[in-house]
Amino acid sequence: MLWAIFPIFAQIFYTTGGYIQNFLTDKALPPKRGGALVLTHLPAFLITIVILFSFFGRVVFVMPLWNAIGLVVAGSINIFGSIYYYKALQVGDAADVNIFSQLSPLIALGLGVAILGESVSTMQGIGLLLIMAAALLVVFGNANKKERRSPNLKVAVLTIIYAFFSILSDIIYAFAVKGFTADLMLLGRGMFFFEIGSALTVIVIFICSPSWRKALRTGFINSKNRNRNLLGSIGDNLTFMLGELIYKYGLLVVPVVAMMSAVGKVTSLFLSLFFTIFVGKIFPKFVHGKRLTKRMLANYLFAAVLIVVGIMIMN
Repeated sequence: MLWAIFPIFAQIFYTTGGYIQNFLTDKALPPKRGGALVLTHLPAFLITIVILFSFFGRVVFVMPLWNAIGLVVAGSINIFGSIYYYKALQVGDAADVNIFSQLSPLIALGLGVAILGESVSTMQGIGLLLIMAAALLVVFGNANKKERRSPNLKVAVLTIIYAFFSILSDIIYAFAVKGFTADLMLLGRGMFFFEIGSALTVIVIFICSPSWRKALRTGFINSKNRNRNLLGSIGDNLTFMLGELIYKYGLLVVPVVAMMSAVGKVTSLFLSLFFTIFVGKIFPKFVHGKRLTKRMLANYLFAAVLIVVGIMIMN
């Protein structure tokens, strides 16, 4: 069960960053310019590249050419996923995006079989189904009648596009490092080229998107709340970097990529509960609060049992 630790801890940082990003897309950026938030991650990519090179030295370059290219491509594709993620956050809430992103494990399963040649045993399939059942229980069991009748289709479409690019990036990353010994050296090499792909793509977008550059100036330079927005951006970058490092190491050791995605996405639902119930009461401007009901608590407790059983079965 050691691999399950990585998606769980990665989601702590991802989900925390997601609520910060939700706040920034709502408060710092103009309408329909949520994707511009991806440009603020360029410093994080560059700092990570420098740190990895400083720690591992020239050894980070010791990677077969096609594997290195695959990692760069994975980093680039991940940026396109992030763009749709930020657009979805500007249209809806982080909690809504977490709900619709529960399709990620199914996408990961399909791409994993098609690209990585992964096979899922009967027991692993049962465990995956239990985890997906836990997600469905939380999503539909806690939704009110209005939410079930009228889902936010725009958020759903943007989130599904984000999930596809994000999972495709993970699959290509896993394919590029397949066959190597899973250790910190491989993580350093993999993340080095992955971050190069991310940084280069953001630089190209920055050059080619004057409207997004203007959106950054509006929110982070000309705004009267620029200090608050810059502080939020720093927090976003730190949580994003930590989440990426933990999740990418998990991809090196997990038997099937869909397992990482399933555990991670369900974890994000439980973290969303914490944010909407507890953080929402303390910082209502930061998170839209929600009241904890007995039905909601019962659904989450039963879902937690399904998840634990599912992970044990998959192992």
